[in-house]
Amino acid sequence: MTKYETVYILEPSYDEVKAQEFSDKVQGWMKDLGGEVVEVQKWGKRRLAYEVRKRRDGVYTMIVWNGGGVMVKELERRLALEEDVMRILTTVHVPPELWQGVPEAEAAAAAEDSDRD
Repeated sequence: MTKYETVYILEPSYDEVKAQEFSDKVQGWMKDLGGEVVEVQKWGKRRLAYEVRKRRDGVYTMIVWNGGGVMVKELERRLALEEDVMRILTTVHVPPELWQGVPEAEAAAAAEDSDRD
């Protein structure tokens, strides 16, 4: 099983209760498909980077879960069929301790390359 994170954005009209109900529904789908929910982060209502469906705001939720690659396609298909889901993104989860320090390592490698010239 691979660890994934799925972020979806709901219509801004969703309040905390409706967003929680939808999150429970999505977690139920994950369990039905054979996955395991690791963590749920409710980011709440935030400003979008650009307009989506003539909306400037959306309600963000991120779910970290374990499952197979086939689950990603099915989960995103189900989310896309929901009218109130504005955007979906699923990526392989990379723990923060692994990506901290990456820019410094890249900068050090670039500095070494420029010193050689």
